[in-house]
Amino acid sequence: MLVLLVEDDPDYALVSSETLRFGGHEVATASGVGSARHFVMRSRPDLAVVDVVLPDGSGLDLCRWIRERDPELPVLMLSSLDRTADVLSGFSSGADDYITKPFHPSELIARVQALTRRAQVSSQPERRVLNHARAGLSFDQDTKTALFKGVDLGCTETEYAILHELAAAGQVMSYAQLNSRIWNYPNLQDGALLKGHVSSLRRKLRQAGCEGELVRTVHGVGYALNLDASSMADSA
Repeated sequence: MLVLLVEDDPDYALVSSETLRFGGHEVATASGVGSARHFVMRSRPDLAVVDVVLPDGSGLDLCRWIRERDPELPVLMLSSLDRTADVLSGFSSGADDYITKPFHPSELIARVQALTRRAQVSSQPERRVLNHARAGLSFDQDTKTALFKGVDLGCTETEYAILHELAAAGQVMSYAQLNSRIWNYPNLQDGALLKGHVSSLRRKLRQAGCEGELVRTVHGVGYALNLDASSMADSA
């Protein structure tokens, strides 16, 4: 991970950079606002450690500039200013954390690691999950996994698609609608292709504890979810 360290005091710059390297990080150093801005415009660090008092400007202003340019970049402020008002000013400028001088090297490492973990979690895409509470079904749309009351049904891709379409529709879907949605066969009007997959789905639902017929056949029309069936497992 690349850390941009913005510190004009040579002693603190040396100690901080060596501490960060010892923690396994690459370190780029800047001694002022101008050089820090120049670096950020040329390349993106993974985290910035910024002193508040700098020779050519305020670290608070630099933090605001970084935050406007890259809202997701974690910023840790360093300062010998330890009054509550000073700390609050740091957070108001957009800092994610604030550490006062003098500090122990282990504290710097711990703060950086905490910010790194937080950034990694926030950068992970949110998993898309569709829940159909009345039917007891949930669908993980990223892994194409369907569950009945928390039990993985082990659906094939086609079985998942059928169950997902029925749950999303919330009403009877004709054979033609399902054939079109699943296989892109808009002119196929009967349920011949669907029948075997639906039978397998029903078997897997029974194995998961569904005692009724959750996937209901509407004769001559298509399929729908039978919401009364999903409650039978709870009442048994």
